Amino acid sequence: MAEDRPPFWYDARLAGEIERRWQERWEREGTFRVQDPGATARPKFYLLDFFPYPSGIGLHVGHPLGYIGTDVFGRYQRMTGRHVLHPFGFDTFGLPAEQYAIDTGQHPAVTVRRNADVMRRQLRRLGLAHDHSREIMTSDPSYYRWTQWIFLRIFNSWYDPVAERARPVADLIAEYASGLRATPDGRPWRDLTAAERADAVDAHRLAYLSEQVVNWCPGLGTVLADEEVTGEGRSAVGNYPVYRRPLRQWMLRITAYAERLLAGLDEVDWPEHVKRLQRNWIGPSGGPYHLKDWLFSRQRYWGEPFPVVYDEADPGRPIALPEDMLPVTLPEVTDFRPVPQDDASDPVPALARAPGWAQVTLDLGDGPRRYRRELNVMPQWAGSCWYYLRYTDPGNDTALVGSDVERYWMSPSGVDLYVGGVEHAVLHLLYARFWHKVLYDYGVAGTPEPFGRLFNQGYILADAFTDARGLYVPAADVTRTGDGWQYGGQPVTRRAGKMGKSLKNGVSPDDIIDAYGADTLRMYEMAMGPLDGDRPWRPADITGMHRFLQRLWRLIVDESTGETLVVSGAATDDATARLLHRTIAVVSEDFAALRFHTAIARIIELTAHASRLPHMPRALAEPLVLMVAPLAPHLAEELWQRLGHSDSLAYEPFPQPDPALVADTTVILPVQVNGKVRFTIEVPTTATRDDIAGLLASHPAYPSDDVARLVIVPGKIASIVLR
Repeated sequence: MAEDRPPFWYDARLAGEIERRWQERWEREGTFRVQDPGATARPKFYLLDFFPYPSGIGLHVGHPLGYIGTDVFGRYQRMTGRHVLHPFGFDTFGLPAEQYAIDTGQHPAVTVRRNADVMRRQLRRLGLAHDHSREIMTSDPSYYRWTQWIFLRIFNSWYDPVAERARPVADLIAEYASGLRATPDGRPWRDLTAAERADAVDAHRLAYLSEQVVNWCPGLGTVLADEEVTGEGRSAVGNYPVYRRPLRQWMLRITAYAERLLAGLDEVDWPEHVKRLQRNWIGPSGGPYHLKDWLFSRQRYWGEPFPVVYDEADPGRPIALPEDMLPVTLPEVTDFRPVPQDDASDPVPALARAPGWAQVTLDLGDGPRRYRRELNVMPQWAGSCWYYLRYTDPGNDTALVGSDVERYWMSPSGVDLYVGGVEHAVLHLLYARFWHKVLYDYGVAGTPEPFGRLFNQGYILADAFTDARGLYVPAADVTRTGDGWQYGGQPVTRRAGKMGKSLKNGVSPDDIIDAYGADTLRMYEMAMGPLDGDRPWRPADITGMHRFLQRLWRLIVDESTGETLVVSGAATDDATARLLHRTIAVVSEDFAALRFHTAIARIIELTAHASRLPHMPRALAEPLVLMVAPLAPHLAEELWQRLGHSDSLAYEPFPQPDPALVADTTVILPVQVNGKVRFTIEVPTTATRDDIAGLLASHPAYPSDDVARLVIVPGKIASIVLR
């Protein structure tokens, strides 16, 4: 019974108190707020998770797998002397929020803010060491101002195949005007009309308008990229029918970068299967275009407005707005429904129905004139193409990113470790690489690739259940009946699959934290298996990890009084010292290699050994707590404080192994007799041939009277040849 437990028993109640206290202290003291470049001599490390979309139903326990993994790694990096940047934000534009607005009437801005609040609260409970001062949301005008700025840079660029980089269209015009470049029909540039000159330039722009056969989805009221359409010809979001039809759309000339996109894959430390997926998508070197130019228009409301307008005298010719007119913000609307719903009519963009927004009077250098705004918006991918740069300098209101700051965090090869699911192997990663290379051509980015090292975490798998119609039912409401399963009194079929909303088999991390504490959940998810492998969710195994943390707590804290049990000045015996330092060596290697499950196994082994000692020496307790700190930071902070330390251990040096104690003191030698191993002997690692010969002579299996020759290779083998 809970009421019979001692007052300092480590259970969900005490864990919750400890976790809340330390989360509040970290926030209050700005423990993980990153210093500006130059404020520290520590070498930098830029650690980043894939950009998340905040879901309305919050997280399930599969979502934090990668987040916990990067947090463990980031905490270890801080303890090994690195200046770690580990920011977090939200990708808040796109179809889900707008679809919810269509269904409920709630404005997408309200939806994404509420969703982000839920996700932020859940992530805080996990104790993630993010620098919250750098949080960004792609739907914030202060952010998408710079998304629009990048679009203008792309629009005002052409790709020079000789220089193999983007250049301003002003350079292209100068080449035409000087005769260095021939015009499309060979006439001198001065003889071309204004419209002909504009056509010649527009044909080379990296962002251009073109009538394309596109994927028109009436149900969503927008055009979709090929990657957003399933193999069955339906939308990936909503599962609506998709039709092929010609429409005038914005395109980005990603094909101009095909060769560089292929070549760049040889320069990054990415999983080979991800490189293969990108190479297959782009096509073979020397003649790609599987790759097609990027369809960049969406006929929706909830996206970045294009910073272009059209003159009534030439309504088909886009005019770029000057940078000082950014951001172009979205108008307020109340009706988000797509029009029309049939497949035969042309789409009507949602922005066309915003009162007074489509027409605008501007002075673009020729005095005030009437213009029509672009009524399409950018796709959800736009904001996630460059967010990693903004994290490095989020408060800069005069530039996308300061050059010195960008060079500090992004050198030498981009983000040092980028972690996320393999489902983004093509779309997000390819689009981000394209934008980054454009920015690199202009010196905004200092590295040719955005992400130096990529790591794909696995998935958490869980039982899912379907009814007689083949539809998934809530797994939490399914009950076991004899040899089968039932939902609502009807039999259902058990299936296995990735935990998630579509299979209705999600488990909230809040439920696990309420029952055991966040540190138990963190330890369990990291102990389930290799971080890059899939693993089944087994709730019964969580209690084992909770018991481990209870054992660690009991070794240091008296459960009845709360007093510290550690004995200062007490020496550790030789066996304990050697086990400790070997554990430190292995755990350090495992943390550095993202092998958290094997590190946990070694820490558990050391803790079990400590529990058999007559007392807990400080020389063992402190390094043990420091090794646990990246995995179970709240508990470790509490124990560190109870051991007499007033400061957070977040920046304490990670324990270092003593090489003399890590090395083996003895070695097992196989002993051959006439070429076959007959027995073994244990000898000191420093034993000479004479030492080994003496030990052999005293062994009961040694045939001393029949030995013709004895060959000894110290540390390797002993071989006896009989007469």
